[in-house]
Amino acid sequence: MSEETRTRTPISLDDLLTANKDQFDQLFSRQMDDASLLSPSARPASQAGSQSDNQVPGNLKLATAAVVALNRRFDFDWSHDIIDVKSDNDKAIVRIKLTVEGQSKADQGSASLDGNWALAFEQAATEAALRCADQFTGRAPAPSVEEDQSPKSPAARAGKGAVAVAGPLDVVTLDLIENALRNARHEMDALLFRSAMSPVIREQHDEFPMITDADGRMIVGQFGSYISEMLKQQDFDLKPGDVILQSDPYKCGGAISHINDWMVLIPVFVGAKSNPELVGFASMFGHMMDVGGPVPGSMPTAATSIFGEGMRIPPIKIYDAGVLNEAALDILMNNTRTPEMNYSDLMAIVAGCRAGERRVIEICDRFGTGTYKQACEALLERTNRAMRKLIVQNLPEEPQYFEDFVDDDGCGNGPFKMKLTVWREGDHAYFDWTGTSAQAPGPINFYLHDGMFKMFIGVYMIMVFDPQILFNDGFYDLIHVTLPKGSLVNPEFPAALGCRTHALSRQFDVMGGALSRHAPEMATAAGYGSSPHFLFSGTDSHKRPFQLMEILYGGIPGRPVGDGMDGHSWWPLFENIPTEYLENFYPMVIERYGSVADTGGAGKHRGGNGIEKVYRLLEPGDVSIHDDRHESQPWGILGGQPGACSAKWIIRGNAEPEPLPSKIDNVRVEEGDRIVFRTAGGGGWGDPLERDPQRVRNDVARKLTTLDKAREAYGVVIGGRRHELDLRATTDLREALKHGRKALELFDFGERKTGVS
Repeated sequence: MSEETRTRTPISLDDLLTANKDQFDQLFSRQMDDASLLSPSARPASQAGSQSDNQVPGNLKLATAAVVALNRRFDFDWSHDIIDVKSDNDKAIVRIKLTVEGQSKADQGSASLDGNWALAFEQAATEAALRCADQFTGRAPAPSVEEDQSPKSPAARAGKGAVAVAGPLDVVTLDLIENALRNARHEMDALLFRSAMSPVIREQHDEFPMITDADGRMIVGQFGSYISEMLKQQDFDLKPGDVILQSDPYKCGGAISHINDWMVLIPVFVGAKSNPELVGFASMFGHMMDVGGPVPGSMPTAATSIFGEGMRIPPIKIYDAGVLNEAALDILMNNTRTPEMNYSDLMAIVAGCRAGERRVIEICDRFGTGTYKQACEALLERTNRAMRKLIVQNLPEEPQYFEDFVDDDGCGNGPFKMKLTVWREGDHAYFDWTGTSAQAPGPINFYLHDGMFKMFIGVYMIMVFDPQILFNDGFYDLIHVTLPKGSLVNPEFPAALGCRTHALSRQFDVMGGALSRHAPEMATAAGYGSSPHFLFSGTDSHKRPFQLMEILYGGIPGRPVGDGMDGHSWWPLFENIPTEYLENFYPMVIERYGSVADTGGAGKHRGGNGIEKVYRLLEPGDVSIHDDRHESQPWGILGGQPGACSAKWIIRGNAEPEPLPSKIDNVRVEEGDRIVFRTAGGGGWGDPLERDPQRVRNDVARKLTTLDKAREAYGVVIGGRRHELDLRATTDLREALKHGRKALELFDFGERKTGVS
C-alpha cells in the first residue's frame, strides 16, 4: 500500500471493531466470564456468529439483557433449555423451559421475521424466558427488556413505550460505554468549576453530579439517586429542553438535606423530535452561598424550624421546553444576599447537566439506544454482585450495635445519641437506627430517606473495602434501612436542618464502629466527625458587600493500611480554598494554616492531625462558626488512642484569646481581630508501642508529633538537634510502659460527656 493510499483511507476504532468482531469475541470471552455478567448456563452467541440470513438458527442463545434481568430476579440460581425453534407464517417461534430451584416452567415467545432473522429469534427467546419467569413471580423480571409502565416510573410519565431488545452486549462495548459515562460525569464537574463564581463550588467543589437511567437509578455519579423521590412531589410532563429546580428537603424526601443545596434535573431524550424517547437524567446540586433568612450564609445555629433558615424552592420548571422561567428566577434572586453568585452558580449547574445530557445522546447515537440501556443494566448488575460479596465478607450475621454522640445542637441541648445496629441475612444487609435520640430543637437534624442512606453505606463500604468498584445504584435492593420517625436522622416537618452536616459526618464514625465489632482488624478509628464552617460577612471601606463561607477539614482516622491523613476532607473530591484566593477576594490575611502536632490519636497507625487556621480580619464584619467534636473525642481502635477535640478562639487586638463555642452566629469583629479555628484530629489504630520507631522519629522531625508525645505515647526516645533515635533506650522504655499499663480495649473513647438529650 502506498503512502498516498494510507493517507486517504484512515481506519477508525469503529472500523476495527466491525472488521474484527469474531476476534474480539474470542479474545474477550474470558473477560465476560470474569465480569460475571451472565449465567454460565446461558451465555449469548456473538453477534457475528449468529445467523443473519433467512434460516432458523442452530445456536440460539438468550440476549444479554434477558440474562441480566433473570439474574436480578432469581439471584443467578436458574438455568434454561431451548425446547423448540421454528418459523411459522412470518414469525419466529421459540419455546423455552426455565428451571429455578429445581422447579421448571415452559412457555413460548414469538417475533416478526421482517429483517434480521437472528435478532427475531433472539427476541422470541427473550419473550419466552420472560413468560416463564412470570409463571414463577407473577410479573416480568426487570424493565431492561420492556420498560416499567407503572405510574411511578419517570419513563411512563414521559409517554415512552416498549422497545426492542438490542443484540448481545460484548465486554468491549460495555467498557467503552462505562468509561464514556465516567468521563461525562467528570466533564460535568469541570464545566461547573470553570463557570461558578462562589468559592464553595468553584474552589471547594461542594457539588454532586450524576447520570441516571430512565428509572432514575444512578449509573455514574457521586451522591446517589433522588429522582424518584423528587418527581413524586410533582407529576411533570417531561419534554426535551426542560430543567427542573428544587431545594426543599421536605419536598423530595430528604434527597437533599438543607435548603442551601439547589438541585437541577434535566431529562435526557433521544430520537426524533416528533417521538422523543427518555433514556435517563443528568443532575447536579451545589451549595449556594446564601438563600435568605436571618443570618448571612443561611445556616443559623439558633434556628428552631426550617422556616427560620431561608427560602425553600419546591420542584419547579426553571426552563420549560428550553424557555427560561424569568419570573421564577427573579423571585429566587430577590431572596438572597448574593444574587450574582447564585445566578452564576445556578446557570453553571444547568450547563454541567447539559454537558452530561449531550454525552449520553452521543453514546446512544454511536452504539444505539438499546445497547446503551443494556450497558446501564449490566453496570448496575456488576455493582450488585460486587456489593453482595462485600456484605458477606464484612458484615456480621449476629446484630452488632454502636453509638456515638453529636455534642450539641447550637441551642443549649445535647449531647445527642446516634445508635446503629448492623447485621446481614445471607447477602442482604440491615441497618437499624432505633435507639437514636429524638430530633433536636436546633438545626443539627439530618433528614434522611432510605435511598440516600443506602448511598452513604455504599460510599463507605466501597471506599473502605474495594475502591475499584463502580459506584452506582445497583446494590440498593440489597440494603434494608430502619429510620425511626421523629429521630435525629428522620425528623418531622418543620424541623430545622441547616447544621445537619455534623450528624451526616458522624454517621460514618457510627457505621465504622458497628462494622468494626465483626472485623476490627479491617476497620478504621473515628475521624474528626464534623463539618467545620467559617463564615465572614460585611461591607468593606469601598462600600462593597462581601460574604465568605469556607469549609475546613480535620484528621482522618488511622486505618489498617496506614496512618490517617492530616487536615483532609471526609468527603471524596472536596478541596480547600487556596490562601491566595482568600486574600485576593476577601479582606483578610491568613497568618497560619497548618497541622497541629499531637491532635491525631497515637497508634500503630496514627490518626491524622487536625488543622489550625488563623484569620486576621482587615474589615469590620460578622463571623459565624459551625463545628462539633469540641467535647466528644474521636475514638481510637484496637489500642489506638483518641484524637484531640476541636477548639475556637477570638483575639481582639492585643487582648488574651477568648474561647468561642463550636456553634455561634453574628460574632462582631473589628479590623485587626483574629479568629483561631482548630479542628479535631482522628483516632489512632492499633497499639502505639508497635509503631515503627523510625516513623515516630520522622513525625517528630516533620513537627507532626512532639518529643513528649513520642516518649509518653509511643515509648520512643529521641534526642539532639538532628532528632537522633536511641533504639536501646526505646526498647527499654517500651518494655516498662507495657508492664505498667492496663489491658488494651477495642475502643478508646477518651473523655465522654454524659447525659443524653
